[in-house]
Amino acid sequence: MAEATLNETLLSYIHRKNQINTQIIQYQNSKTLATQETSDIAEWKTSKYKNLRAECKNIFSTQYKDSSYTYVDYTQIPEYTEEVEYIDCYYEAQTQELSAWEQQLDNQITTLSVELQEVNAFMDSFKTMLSDNIKNDYNYAEGL
Repeated sequence: MAEATLNETLLSYIHRKNQINTQIIQYQNSKTLATQETSDIAEWKTSKYKNLRAECKNIFSTQYKDSSYTYVDYTQIPEYTEEVEYIDCYYEAQTQELSAWEQQLDNQITTLSVELQEVNAFMDSFKTMLSDNIKNDYNYAEGL
């Protein structure tokens, strides 16, 4: 009877180990997604800057080129500075959000890894107990 109980306990730990491994893989996949989104937001920022420069160069050459304005180049016009500030703020907010998400995923992975180590230790312990019980029962049966 003790062998059956130990074997059932061992099987429940194997099941939990598989669940933990699945969760770790899911978190790692989410972390890969977060890394991709970080790359996408950086690409968005670069694209916005490029489009903004082209647009503001055009605005500067058509509207601000005369002597009534003191702007030296397109980077000094209000449209440019306001839009750059918006792009930078949006980028920073998104980056912070993604960093927080990645940190949360790292914490979850670490927690599950520790639990996995504990489950492995318990499994080794129960395997040893099961093996000892089987040996003891075999030795007892030989002595009869």
